[in-house]
Amino acid sequence: MIEFDCLRVTGKIDCFTLRQMDGNVGILGEQNSNKEYIVKASMKQVKSWGRLYLNGVDVLALKDEEFKSYLWVKISQIPSDPYVLFSELYDIRSHFVEIVRSHSDQSHYAEDLALEYIKLLGLETSVLDKYSFQLNPVEAKKASIALASFLNPELIFVEDIGCGLNDTQVNVILNSLLDLESVVDSSFVILDNDPAVISRMADYVVVMLKGEVIEEGSEVLSYPLHPYTQAYLGGYLRPSPLGKGCKFSSSCPFSSPKCLQNPPYVDLGDKKVKCNLYPLVNKK
Repeated sequence: MIEFDCLRVTGKIDCFTLRQMDGNVGILGEQNSNKEYIVKASMKQVKSWGRLYLNGVDVLALKDEEFKSYLWVKISQIPSDPYVLFSELYDIRSHFVEIVRSHSDQSHYAEDLALEYIKLLGLETSVLDKYSFQLNPVEAKKASIALASFLNPELIFVEDIGCGLNDTQVNVILNSLLDLESVVDSSFVILDNDPAVISRMADYVVVMLKGEVIEEGSEVLSYPLHPYTQAYLGGYLRPSPLGKGCKFSSSCPFSSPKCLQNPPYVDLGDKKVKCNLYPLVNKK
């Protein structure tokens, strides 16, 4: 089980809360939505407040050395730029070996595991003998997926799959991730600005606007409720200044004076939406 309890990053993320028992979570947002700070905070790359529970353990409360023991085996990351995972001084094989060695004295099985995942993702085994700068973008992305998943962590963050790739290459990577799902027990949190990517990978969708969750549910992409989500998915979202209260109030066609106040987060059972258009059944 994954549970975020009011995760906050000053000026970037405002009380991100989510509880997911199983399946994958998709976080949809524009490039300036600050969704990447969820990953930065979860990986302890920036100062944050709040909690992230993995099967009851608050990983953000762990001391640095304890947290290092969780990296790769409990929580890992596939960054938008896959090359940042690799040092140009070492071949790809060495990265797999070093990760296993840092968690166990039985590093002899690292190469066998690496080989298995490289093959699973449709790469030539010769990739293991290359250096990151010798890989094309698709090879680098697949190698980063293998590195992030080969120890079967509980949680894998996947950031902006399409970064640096064309549409055909994005589909190749998506298919690889879907193949991977069948052999790992990991839950994925997919952060992307492309609804098509989210729709293929996620069981539950969260929509973010400038660090704030405005809508969530399992059918958000099919039946969006928030005017911002409707505009986003409809392709008619336009750049505009943030409004007071509701951050979309300056652009929303349904905006009213009460939208200048912070709207309630309305629980509609299978969906939650932060909007005054909906009756206040249960306030989150």
